[in-house]
Parts: sequence; structure tokens; C-alpha cells
Amino acid sequence: MKKKVVEQKNVRQFTEEECKAMGIRIREAREEVGMKQIDLATFLAIGKNQMYRIESGLTPCKTEYLFEISQILGVSLDYLYFGKNECSEVGEIVEMCRGKGLKEIRKASDILRAFFA
Repeated sequence: MKKKVVEQKNVRQFTEEECKAMGIRIREAREEVGMKQIDLATFLAIGKNQMYRIESGLTPCKTEYLFEISQILGVSLDYLYFGKNECSEVGEIVEMCRGKGLKEIRKASDILRAFFA
């Protein structure tokens, strides 16, 4: 299967604006799950000040932190990097569950299990 090659003119650079946007997405995802900044910093084994600098876009987030953040907060790396879920089908399901209660998520899970059984 051949992959589509992106023309060089379409490749975005990692600018200060991109860094700030990524920090905002991290902060919003953290707040969405009700986690405090210090708690995420503790998971990553970094200081609260470093977490603040990442979320403020003052410093780029290291790849190894993004890898862990995506798992801790339940978001895709595509979302953290680009602001959208590139793996659309799975991303759509995750987005549909965002903000829902545990009861609703369990019901949706039961429906999916029944459908794929």
C-alpha cells in the first residue's frame, strides 16, 4: 500500500504558535478529566513549574512526555500535535465519550460489544 507523500509546502513548522496551541490542548485535556496541574506533573516526574511552562507554550513538550500524556489523559497524539484525531473512527468514538458519565460510557460499551460479538 503506497502512502501519500505530503508536498513540502504543506508541512507545518513547529513555531511558537504551534507550541502554545499544543500547551493549550494539553491543559484543556487535563482539565476535561478533572486533573490538577501538579498531579499531571507528578505522573510525568517533572516539577509543577515545568508543567506550567509546557501548558503555557513557553517550552516545547518532550516526545516522551507527550507519549505519557496521551495515555494519562485519554487523547491521541494526533490531537496533541495537530488538534484533531487523525485516526478518525477511533477518535470519533473517543470524542463522543468525552464529557459523558460512566453510566453512558458503559451503555455505549455494551452496545459495541453486542455489535461486534
